[in-house]
Amino acid sequence: MSQQSLKRKWALCLLLCWGIVAVYAQSERLDEFSITEFYQDQQATTAMSKPYGEQDRSGSWYAIIKFMSADPAVKIDNPEAFTFNFGNMKHFTKVHGDELWIYVQKNARTVTINREGYAPIKKWDLKTTLKEGATYVMKITFDQLETYTKPSLKKQFLRIQLEPGLSGAVVTLKREGEEASLETSYTDATGSKAWNKEFGTYVYEIKAPNYNVSKGRVKLTTSDSTYVEKVKLIPNFGYLEVQDPGNASGAKVFVNNKEVGTVPYKSDTKWDCGTYELLLVKDLYKSHTETFTIEQGKTTVIRPEMESDFAETTLTVEGDAEIYVDGIRKGKGRWAGPLKAGTYQVECRKANHRPTFKKITVEVDVASTIALDPPVPITGFLSVNSNPLGAQIKIDGKDYGIDGEKYGVTPKNIKNLLIGPHKVEVSMTNRKPEVREVNIVEGKEETLNVELSSTAKISFSSTPSGAGVLIDGAMEGTTPFTKEMASGTYDIRARYYGYRPFHRKMYIDVAKPTVHFKMARQLMKKNTFYFGADGQFGALTAVGGTMGFYAGNVNIEAFYMKGFGKETVYWNSTGNDTEGAAHWTEEELEVKTVAGGKFGYGFILGTRFRVTPQIGCTYVGVSGNKETSVYALSGTVGVRLEAACTSHFGISLTPEYAFKLAEADGYKLLSSVLPSMKDWSEGFNCKVGVYFFF
Repeated sequence: MSQQSLKRKWALCLLLCWGIVAVYAQSERLDEFSITEFYQDQQATTAMSKPYGEQDRSGSWYAIIKFMSADPAVKIDNPEAFTFNFGNMKHFTKVHGDELWIYVQKNARTVTINREGYAPIKKWDLKTTLKEGATYVMKITFDQLETYTKPSLKKQFLRIQLEPGLSGAVVTLKREGEEASLETSYTDATGSKAWNKEFGTYVYEIKAPNYNVSKGRVKLTTSDSTYVEKVKLIPNFGYLEVQDPGNASGAKVFVNNKEVGTVPYKSDTKWDCGTYELLLVKDLYKSHTETFTIEQGKTTVIRPEMESDFAETTLTVEGDAEIYVDGIRKGKGRWAGPLKAGTYQVECRKANHRPTFKKITVEVDVASTIALDPPVPITGFLSVNSNPLGAQIKIDGKDYGIDGEKYGVTPKNIKNLLIGPHKVEVSMTNRKPEVREVNIVEGKEETLNVELSSTAKISFSSTPSGAGVLIDGAMEGTTPFTKEMASGTYDIRARYYGYRPFHRKMYIDVAKPTVHFKMARQLMKKNTFYFGADGQFGALTAVGGTMGFYAGNVNIEAFYMKGFGKETVYWNSTGNDTEGAAHWTEEELEVKTVAGGKFGYGFILGTRFRVTPQIGCTYVGVSGNKETSVYALSGTVGVRLEAACTSHFGISLTPEYAFKLAEADGYKLLSSVLPSMKDWSEGFNCKVGVYFFF
């Protein structure tokens, strides 16, 4: 073979291989789609609204991307065939009409989109970070390329959409002409159900509570789109309302023997259209029955008139006996109320009595008052004697028996005493009372002999408890305590720290063996220390503090105060106004210091008050703004009046008179020309203060 022929053969082989590769490559070329728009819908609140919003496990709202075709005339075929990847961010999809909604966690920045038969979009930059609860729109376009080989799918999606969107409706689907059902399913939360079925004709049947059964026929012929069958359900329900025209309130409502509520009744649930049996039951009324019909979309209103089946009845019995009607307690002594028409057994009961019975008949709307026989007492006898005779008899705290007879004094035979336990008290002046328990038996006699003692244990108590008690000068103990004593007059004294002593002559009767007395808290004490704040008014106004003490009522007190007296004086150093004398100077004088001490003796009045006559000495210091400093000494005579408000706090009032004892020459000179300065050291003053004492 020539070299030229060999070259031609190699060229032909290469051309054939290139053609095969080209054909293969052409047959494997994929369709394409691209993202044309992506933006946030600033006005939409879908992602955070009910029922569309969804939250992740941390409680954060998912963002929603509405995935749709950029061309309104072109629908996305089978949008659920798309898959998405947002990196580490969780997501899921839902179909809403012609849109695919993608729920994505916040912070996603890129997306990868795949669909079989199309070239993928890898890590497409969203150019933003998805926000929590925000709504976005993503639009795509398709660019279908020619291929030599394309598989043919002979299936189409069928979607049933109910109006209204009821969940849980039963949908039965089968191929036309076949008896066996292909599938029975339930609609989802949006009232939808979808199948991917082979081409052909199908029939469906839909059953939902309170709606008529809906049937239909569909034909599936293409896989390029989803066949949506919108089914409008026809209501088959109404509502029931039972009103109260006057006497039906509270009646139980039964529909077809099932209790549904009480009158007034208004149904919240839907009732299937049709005929029902109504029954109303109310105590003291005859049962009411009637038939009613529920019509589509309407509320059936019933206003029943119930017929009474009772009468107002009053039952009375003497002696406060208990009244029972057919074994049910109604009251004591008297009962009034409604009774249903009929015959009743009425019983009257009382302790230690024989019950009585009576049959009564009640007629509808016929009021009646019925007197009942009281229970019959069951009695026995009691014989009471005492030493000495003439003691008063009380039984169960009373002087009179059931027959109106006074029990009287010993000796005594007491008849017709109710059976059972009784407490018998036998008492006499200046004798210890005795109490005995007896049990009376029907028709039998119980005998009681009582010895009354001339002495008794007297119980002593006080407020506060723990006081020491002296009786006729002898210490007997601290309260509470008891002492065996005879009736008589005794000198009773009691002491308790912090309280005023108790002293009283008391007559003690052993028939009343208890003695109780109250002691008043002694707030004022002979020995105490005090301090407080005072304000002085009168010849000299001042404020300050006081401190002192009482020792066995002897009082010593010290005080320090700031005065408020001021005067202005004009003076010169020579004391004359001749030519060549010193110039006159203006100076302001002010009381700077008021201090001193007092001595007195206090007299305690009752538990809260004290009066203390006092004598003392007061120093009054006066200073000027030109370095003048003078003073005066005064004697004081006054009375300190105290009132204790609590155990440690009180108020005081001290009226006193000050008279001059001594004064500096400057004070004497200045007071001769300034009369007010004389008042600073002598005159009447009154102090008012508060103080604490311990």
